[in-house]
Amino acid sequence: MNVPFAARFRETPRLGITRRGNDGRDLLVVLGWGNKPTHEHVAWLLTRLLDAGYRVHAVTLPTNGWDFDRQYVDPLDAYLSERDIDIAVSHSTGGLVAEHLAERGDLRNVFLSPWWGIETTGVVDRAVLSAFERLPTTRRLYEPDLGAEAIGDLKSAAEAATGPSGLSPAFLATVRDAQSRLGPFDAGDVVFYTPEDRVVDPGAIEVRAPEANRRAYDGGHEFFASSCRDRVLDDVLAALRSGPDGLVGDA
Repeated sequence: MNVPFAARFRETPRLGITRRGNDGRDLLVVLGWGNKPTHEHVAWLLTRLLDAGYRVHAVTLPTNGWDFDRQYVDPLDAYLSERDIDIAVSHSTGGLVAEHLAERGDLRNVFLSPWWGIETTGVVDRAVLSAFERLPTTRRLYEPDLGAEAIGDLKSAAEAATGPSGLSPAFLATVRDAQSRLGPFDAGDVVFYTPEDRVVDPGAIEVRAPEANRRAYDGGHEFFASSCRDRVLDDVLAALRSGPDGLVGDA
């Protein structure tokens, strides 16, 4: 997207990486939009991954970038090129980033509610979305109307309120472009998602990932902020070890 030069510097897109653990297999964890390692339920997930024997590289993504490759994919590609990391867990926007990373190198993915599509209902909504993302600005003009329950039943309204203040047209446009450029799904990857997701489009997940590579669960957008998280985690760890062969029974 052509964003006016002056408008680009309202916020500086910064990608952060937090490393935890001194030994074990290195694991890239690409967090979702607005997630931070210090958030209660993200910390729960990272701790469980450490307990499972992984050395965690947790990635905090910029929430208002306008150049997906340069600001999201390239920095992580450079990071991976200097390290022996060949497996990743990624959530939501992180799942979009991780899929593009995998197209550049040897990275097996376990996706958690990846943001591979934006759900719209009706012609008016699609028209509004199309007009919105063409606006040449990084100002956060849209606040999604989602309560904490859409994220997960364990998510408090107070923590949900600490997230980013909204979406900008430039960010949405670069995400939509990245979604349109996704390559074929890798048969060794696994996707965990809820068919009732109101944050990302579950239909885009079902169209893209074969049924044998998908595991549906009954919870919110963040399984790790949902009451089902302990049993889903067992399957996530199995998928990390064995890919789709590790999926047995229902979540």
